[in-house]
Amino acid sequence: GEKVLHHEPFMLKQRYANEEHSVHFSVPMFEPLPPQYFLKVVSDRWMHAETTLPISFRNLIMPHKFPPHTELLDLQPQPVTALREPRFEQLYAHLKSKTFNPIQTQTFTQLYETDENVLVCAPTGSGKTICAEFALLRMLASAPKGTKPRCVYVAPKPAIANSRFADWSKRFGDGLGLEVTQLSGETAADLKLLERGQVVIATAEQWDVVSRKWKQ
Repeated sequence: GEKVLHHEPFMLKQRYANEEHSVHFSVPMFEPLPPQYFLKVVSDRWMHAETTLPISFRNLIMPHKFPPHTELLDLQPQPVTALREPRFEQLYAHLKSKTFNPIQTQTFTQLYETDENVLVCAPTGSGKTICAEFALLRMLASAPKGTKPRCVYVAPKPAIANSRFADWSKRFGDGLGLEVTQLSGETAADLKLLERGQVVIATAEQWDVVSRKWKQ
């Protein structure tokens, strides 16, 4: 039998009847892939006022269901001295081996030596925060003299934002002289913190509120 994958009301007013309208929605795809789906538009006021459009999947090429993860290469650990800046190297003086771990080593070049967009996905405790710090240090190293580069760190939870603020206030604030700020959730105060801060720490909810005020 037929299964309804999506339905929603759509109002078409007479004065706009001759204009083009767009309705956007998503539906799941199942395996095995059916030969086609049917799109139906039915009037809720008039009998027999409906139309059906078949959507064929005969020539549809689906993407891989589960893209393979990036292979972790067996690389020589990247030494802290690869930062080539004594101030930056001092930030990682606490590392016993004076080298970065495998994930940090593999992402180092893209994050610290290029301006490419990078998405790093790895388990909890694998050192992703230091990967983020590579990008932050890249921003500082490549900023023209006399400018005030800025970045935003968005944390998933308030506890993580608090922890990051405490750590970075000491290391980047005291260590590098950066203005590290943490948003509070109060819009007026946060806009001032955003203007003042070079490293701004916020939760996703706080950043959503502030970013809606970007014209200010």
